[in-house]
Amino acid sequence: MGLAALAATPGSAAALHASLSSRGIDAVVLTTCNRLELYWRSRTPEDDVAATDLLASAIGSGTEAVAGQSSWLTGNAAATHLFRVCAGLESLVLGEAEVLGQARAALDRCPGAGVFLTGVFRAAVRAGRAARAETAIGEGAMSVASTAIQRLTAHMPVAGRRVLIIGAGDTARKTARHLSAIGVGSLVIANRTRARAEELAASVNAEVAEWAALPTEVRRADAVISAVSTPEWVVTLDQLRERAQAGERRPLVVVDLSMPPSIEPGDAEHVVRIDLPALEHTANANRRQRESETPRVEAVIARELAWLRRWARREAQRPEMARLWRQAWPTL
Repeated sequence: MGLAALAATPGSAAALHASLSSRGIDAVVLTTCNRLELYWRSRTPEDDVAATDLLASAIGSGTEAVAGQSSWLTGNAAATHLFRVCAGLESLVLGEAEVLGQARAALDRCPGAGVFLTGVFRAAVRAGRAARAETAIGEGAMSVASTAIQRLTAHMPVAGRRVLIIGAGDTARKTARHLSAIGVGSLVIANRTRARAEELAASVNAEVAEWAALPTEVRRADAVISAVSTPEWVVTLDQLRERAQAGERRPLVVVDLSMPPSIEPGDAEHVVRIDLPALEHTANANRRQRESETPRVEAVIARELAWLRRWARREAQRPEMARLWRQAWPTL
């Protein structure tokens, strides 16, 4: 079994698997958010040559460039890497669970992967599930955006609520996607450049608010999340106080993810504040907690790899056992 890791589009990954299958090479192509991993089973040295050539063709590169830009593992090292991937130890965000779904989807998209590779992938997914069930590797938000959503939902359920996001940059996008995924009632995007607000809104089924209408949108919102880069206050303390003075008694949660801050500090009635320094402190603490779980996850991986080796030995013996059975009872 071999592994090569590079970047590729979903279309080129599908074409790569089809090409390998047409050559009779068992393979699974795993695509994650930041790379492509090709797993194949070699029966002859020619299979390795063909896999390398097809991989180079799929990503539009030369064979020598592929060899220099990728990591190559074989046998137990390749299986160990896949188990670590499914356990979240190789992810950009340590312990993230999305990769488990990506591994299952990869196997589903690669029919005819063969008994051996299918067994390895199923065992790796099982190990990933066990790692998360038996350790705290997946507990606690790691990014500021996800930590902010955890804090927000601790103060109020977002179902049926109106959330205003100010900004359309990377942090705003992550936050909007988190909220959309957990079923926010309605999402409103406001940005100085309307085109960027429209682009983000289209991706998360949100409304677009005019920048000049921010004071009105703040009064209408149940939560305001600001993630912009500006030297000015985009939400002032007077605006927050006027909301209560106008008779609004609904709690308002304001989350300031900007650096420098973009929501003017100070107390306002019926307003709960969540600020960036507190979120960073929580995210860093969660990161340290996950890192401390790595030895326990590696113990789970070692246990599951031992099971895989026993399974692989049994599978390897099946043809020989079948031959001996036919010799002993040739008429059956």
